[in-house]
Order: sequence, then structure tokens, then C-alpha cells
Amino acid sequence: MDFIKVISEIREGNAKSFKLLYATYAPKFKGIAHRYTNDADRANDMVQESFIKIYKNINSYKGDGNFEGWMKRILINNCLNHIKKEKKYVFELGESLSAQPSSNWDEAIDVLSFDEIVTVIDKLPLGYKTVFNLSVFEGYSHKEISELINISESASRSQLTKAKNKLKEELTKMNIFSSIA
Repeated sequence: MDFIKVISEIREGNAKSFKLLYATYAPKFKGIAHRYTNDADRANDMVQESFIKIYKNINSYKGDGNFEGWMKRILINNCLNHIKKEKKYVFELGESLSAQPSSNWDEAIDVLSFDEIVTVIDKLPLGYKTVFNLSVFEGYSHKEISELINISESASRSQLTKAKNKLKEELTKMNIFSSIA
């Protein structure tokens, strides 16, 4: 897709170009939104709202950086704002945990289907899942995560470690680690 052309056409009011952009990215964005909302209807709402914001703010995109990344940032911020508004974050307090070794993670992921991975991640408490998604899938640093969701960097590190431990526990229950050892 020629983003420069599509962006220019959308800025000129070309509805077909916007529909093309939506058709191209909505399925991917629904998957991203579902990771944060754990609800198909809410994920669809987040995608719709995000594309409205993309359309309304397309003139603020200056061409610096990746356009898909710019759109994705709008989606993620929209999902995080929804979570904040609903006040559904549940962060466990406790001592800071150092990162645990992640042996066999790659092998475990290779054994599971995409749906199985999503199902396991969906079992995480929302605080864990949010930090896990932002860190692992979106590639944000703990500093960026702390700024996005208003927690300390150490809380972000702790939540990620706890999320990984919980995932490992779930994978162990599924006998994933024993089947690849």
C-alpha cells in the first residue's frame, strides 16, 4: 500500500481510500484490541473509535516514522484509556521480582496455536496482561509503560515477571513444558 498516496487521498476526503485503510488494518487491530480488552465486542468498539480518531487526526501525521505505528499507537492509547476509565487495573503489590529465566519459552510458543496462546494470555489478571502486552507484543520499555499507565518502572518490571510466572504456571498445567523437555 502506498501510504503517502492513501494519506493524501484521505486528507482530500476520499472515502474509498479510508475504507481501504480500514479494511487493511481493522482485522489486525481487532486482534491487538482483544489482547487488551478480552472481549470481542469491546475490541470492535476500540477499533471503530480508533479509526475515527485516525481519520480526525490524519492531518497531525507529519510523515515522520511509520504510519502503521502511528495508527497502532492511537489504538493502544485508546485501549489503555478505556481500561483507565473503567478502573479495571489490578496490580499486585509486593516485593520487586527480578526477571526469571525464560528457558523453553520459544519451544512452548512453537507447540501452541495462536488461539491457545491468546487463551493462556487471557487468563492473566488485567494488570499483568496489560504490562505483558505492552512489553512483549508492543516492545515498550518499562519506562514507557510506567508513563503510559501511571505506574512505577519497578511495578512494571514486577508485573511482567509475575505475568511470565503465571503464564509458565498455566503452560505447565497444560503439560507444555513437560512435552518439550
